[in-house]
Amino acid sequence: MPIPLNTKRLLATLAVICLAQVSQAHAALLTLEPDTAQVDSGDAVSLALVVSGLGNFTADSLGAFDISVTYDAAVLSFTDYTLGDVFLGNTSLFTALDVSAGDSGGAFNVAQISLLPATTLNTRQPGSFILALLNFDVIALAPGAATAVSLPDTAVLADQNGFALPVSYGGPATISAVPLPGTLLLVLSGLLGWSVIARASRP
Repeated sequence: MPIPLNTKRLLATLAVICLAQVSQAHAALLTLEPDTAQVDSGDAVSLALVVSGLGNFTADSLGAFDISVTYDAAVLSFTDYTLGDVFLGNTSLFTALDVSAGDSGGAFNVAQISLLPATTLNTRQPGSFILALLNFDVIALAPGAATAVSLPDTAVLADQNGFALPVSYGGPATISAVPLPGTLLLVLSGLLGWSVIARASRP
């Protein structure tokens, strides 16, 4: 017996609605925090790589990530990293794998794969958490100068079932030199002026 046309249309409409619901994934946002820092040459600086926009103790949760950050290797030296909150699992307990490619001088890659079941990921992950802490030493940064640590749009994030999550990106983290104090500038200006006057008064 053929299916009536109205029934076909109803079934098609229901199928489209179901597919739309299945394909709706939370857009994950990647940011570096803090987004600004003031430093002197020789200082150490730490940045947190943060993901937000997840399901907040429900789907979609994060099952894996592969993220690179870029920086100016003439200004910053990458020292080390630690994976952040253990919401993807614990590498020491073999419930997650650290598959980071590491530093290549000007770019650093951090990646992790969870071995936890999807239901566990959904119920344990908040909507926002730290993926990794990235640590740098400041090699040289002149007063008034600044440098940036950036997130290129190459990140790969997978949800609790291994399907790709859409990704958006925050701006770069700007690291700037601590400005010279106003009193020091006045003292230097005074010394310079005194030196000029002293030279001019010589016979």
